[in-house]
Amino acid sequence: MSRLIVVGAGINGVTAAIELKKRGHRVRLVDPGPLPHPLAASTDISKAVRAAYGADEEYSALAERSIRLWRKWNKEFGVELYHEVGVMFVRQREMKPGDFEYESLKILGQCGHKIERMNSARMWRRFPALAFK
Repeated sequence: MSRLIVVGAGINGVTAAIELKKRGHRVRLVDPGPLPHPLAASTDISKAVRAAYGADEEYSALAERSIRLWRKWNKEFGVELYHEVGVMFVRQREMKPGDFEYESLKILGQCGHKIERMNSARMWRRFPALAFK
């Protein structure tokens, strides 16, 4: 069993420390500030995992793996660290093959995500906060 030090307790350091510990290593995680550090980029509220990358299937696959691992952490730690809220694309014109949104939705559907399409009237009924004209 190795004794390891991970310097930096941002998302990369914490993730590395957890994985190394699971693999049987003794790990010490060090950081100059409190945990979570108030200035760390990974601790603000606007973090997101997105699987919509247009026609880029490889990048979408990496995002899908990330989502699975976040769900696993939710179960492992018994707390909801990852909140799934969905995604919305809003367009003025009809989507067509080759458009970012079209290709993204095609891949998301192939990955098993539920895709719901709606016109503006239906969107405004469902999301009244968006009903500005």
